[in-house]
Amino acid sequence: MTLAHPGDGMKIRIIGLTIAFLAFGMALVLRSSANNGAKAGDVNEARAKSEAAEGNNWLLNGRTFEAQHFSPLQQITDKNIGGLGLAWSLDIDSAMGLVAEPIVVDDVIYLSAPLSKVYAIQAASGKSLWAFDPKVRLDQAINGSYSARTNAGVAVWEGKVYVGTGDCRLIAIDAVSGTQLWEATVCDPHQTGITGAPHVAKGKVFMGYNGSDDGVRGSLVAYDAETGKELWRFWTVPGDPAKGFETKALEMAAKTWNGKGAWKIGGGDVWNAITYDPSTNLIIFGTAGAGVDYGELESIKVSGDLLFAGCIIAVNADTGEYAWHFQTSAPGLQTENNHILIADLVLDGEQRHVAMTAPKNGFFYVLDAKTGKLLSAKPLVKVAWASSIDLRTGKAVEVPASKGGGRQWTVHNWWPMSLSALTGLVYVPATDRQTGSQAAVESGEWMRGTQGKLIAWDPVKQSPRWTVEEPIATNGGVLSTAGNVVFQGQGTGEFAAYAADSGKKVWSIQTGSAIESVPVTFALNGDQYVLTPVGWGSGTRLFAPAWTMATPQSKRGPSRLLAFKLGATTPFPVPANAVPPVPKPPRQTGSQQTIQQGKMLYRKFVCDGCHSPDVDGSGAWVLNGAVPDLRYAPPEVHQAWYDVVLEGTHWSKGMPGFADPPKFAFPHLKMTTRDADAIHDYVIDQAWKAYNAEEKHVAKKTSN
Repeated sequence: MTLAHPGDGMKIRIIGLTIAFLAFGMALVLRSSANNGAKAGDVNEARAKSEAAEGNNWLLNGRTFEAQHFSPLQQITDKNIGGLGLAWSLDIDSAMGLVAEPIVVDDVIYLSAPLSKVYAIQAASGKSLWAFDPKVRLDQAINGSYSARTNAGVAVWEGKVYVGTGDCRLIAIDAVSGTQLWEATVCDPHQTGITGAPHVAKGKVFMGYNGSDDGVRGSLVAYDAETGKELWRFWTVPGDPAKGFETKALEMAAKTWNGKGAWKIGGGDVWNAITYDPSTNLIIFGTAGAGVDYGELESIKVSGDLLFAGCIIAVNADTGEYAWHFQTSAPGLQTENNHILIADLVLDGEQRHVAMTAPKNGFFYVLDAKTGKLLSAKPLVKVAWASSIDLRTGKAVEVPASKGGGRQWTVHNWWPMSLSALTGLVYVPATDRQTGSQAAVESGEWMRGTQGKLIAWDPVKQSPRWTVEEPIATNGGVLSTAGNVVFQGQGTGEFAAYAADSGKKVWSIQTGSAIESVPVTFALNGDQYVLTPVGWGSGTRLFAPAWTMATPQSKRGPSRLLAFKLGATTPFPVPANAVPPVPKPPRQTGSQQTIQQGKMLYRKFVCDGCHSPDVDGSGAWVLNGAVPDLRYAPPEVHQAWYDVVLEGTHWSKGMPGFADPPKFAFPHLKMTTRDADAIHDYVIDQAWKAYNAEEKHVAKKTSN
């Protein structure tokens, strides 16, 4: 028997009281409010509407239900912005960068990160309050493995924080404690996952998911915000006709799908653009295209409009009942629709309540928010594939390829635009694909000739007011304020501010990390803060050339949350410019013929869907949630090649074994040992090219 010391009980009680006081103090911090003493996560419809004109908080995605990404705060202006300094920074432990839009409620910031993790942070100090890890499974679907690497944000409603996960769950978290309250299954985790942010309104959480490129059938789902009960689901494309149609709207849509087994290709996923319009009580959302460009589904021949893929759709927020749709896709040119913002405009002398969007096809659309009627559609810049949009039919007047047309268009991707109430302009982050050809696509050079742009678009005059050309193609979301300022982060790592009326750059700072997130602003204790997450984090980094999104330096910068305010003097934590060397690859034993065969197989087995094409990659062998650059593989990986690639020893980390691949999208892609050898030869070839280029660069520096 062990006897306790007489003082041990007192010590235990003291420790227990200390822990209790700490927990109580944390709760007090979370329940405090800079404005009205509200409880933690105190967001509801009445508050969101009543505080819309103030701007002290950032309660919703887009700040207000209309998703205009505009703040009425004007302490920071284009005249005094030179005094903007770093208030605080917080490093986030993540090998992938941050793309989320922070939500700010009463001195607490709620932020999501890769692997669907969620953080609560004190807004005044940057102190971490709690962290939630949903323990996302990476071994259920390749698309889910991809989806888990990025997360676009959370929603907050009546004391709960909501996040969608890479394995298809919608989770409600207690805003005070950071503990899970409930979860619901949104999609099939053996098919796909979630990257987008939930949206909230009318006591409901609205959630979609990824998967159009993988033949996943899309839908938008509404859940009870309190209990997680599924209230309604609007399927965006028809399912198996033998099972009937869920709604009359789908029965109508099915008539536009022609071809044997056409329904199998799925699509129409609602992975990002979801906006609630209080004036019409409609949820207006955008869908991705239809069609799969690899595998068995590629052989299915379809024709028709393929509704409701490539559409803007409006449904009743209470019931999910179809109201209207407008399709931006053209036959043979499936596009997807992103951020939709709501506003009142005077068009041709008439006050109109409108929904505005700029999908990937390069045109800027203005629609009547109640009826979906097309009011205007003009190209943001010169586009090759179409000359105009017929306002009566909504169809594009396409330019034949023989006359200089083609499939290259200006892209407004998922990063949100911003409508300034001060200038009346919409600020659009765009990627202008100015040149391109099918040969370039096939060679892996499909992003050559692209130009990043920030376009100030006049939706009334239907023309650009000003344009800023940016160093690289892909950059972050946009924030505009009543201080005549537009903020945007860039892939180069620069966080910049422009005069909203003229486009003149008035301030910038080099953060050292690529920025693909959404900046927000809020006010606290009399100070206006500007907040931006940084770090190379978009899912695009997995399948597109790195040089379109980041520089060799910025892609290696840390994941951070940065807060700025006037007069702040916190020294900026400049990240070390450490470029890891390419390890010497193993001896190349493959012939040029097998290397070329490996290159084709690399695409056939969709290796480039996660490990990027052969142009470049992340530039490091980084684990802990990232997808490593195969050129940087250490010797032990080359030695275990068959185990990883064929047998799936790393499936728990999201890398399947292709000797027996996952059943949904890739059952036909059974890899042989010979295939694995050819792919390995190709990877080794790419590694040697990177290694030799580095050696040449070092030798040149030494000689100078």
